[in-house]
Amino acid sequence: MSSKTGGEIEKDVYVIISASALKTSITGLIYKDGMRPVTSIKEDAIVSFMTGLDAQIQTGALNLNIYVPDIDNGSGQLVKNGSRCTALEIMANALIQSLIPNEYRFSLGAIVQTFQAENIPQHFVNCKIKFQKITF
Repeated sequence: MSSKTGGEIEKDVYVIISASALKTSITGLIYKDGMRPVTSIKEDAIVSFMTGLDAQIQTGALNLNIYVPDIDNGSGQLVKNGSRCTALEIMANALIQSLIPNEYRFSLGAIVQTFQAENIPQHFVNCKIKFQKITF
């Protein structure tokens, strides 16, 4: 086995997430970083490589962000879709916990939580994924 670049690791995790139950549980698509259309108003997931260290065991982290459009609170004001965000937090948490080690070992890097997206009426569920990959 050899070491991989950040782009290769992002692609590998994208493939893993794309084959998971998340794909059919959201209204949108799963994208690699920078590929989501800026005008999307669907529940899209984005896999993005964050950081990594190269050694006999490569280690690092990725983000899985799942975007959720805001909803009307009944007065014309758009607000966080709290129940949907919570459901996706639970799903993302279970997904990462259930990944079976193969070339990689995965774990959560932080508590799965929801943040408000900047400049768009959406929130996103953030899942920090830590990885280890043996290169020898």
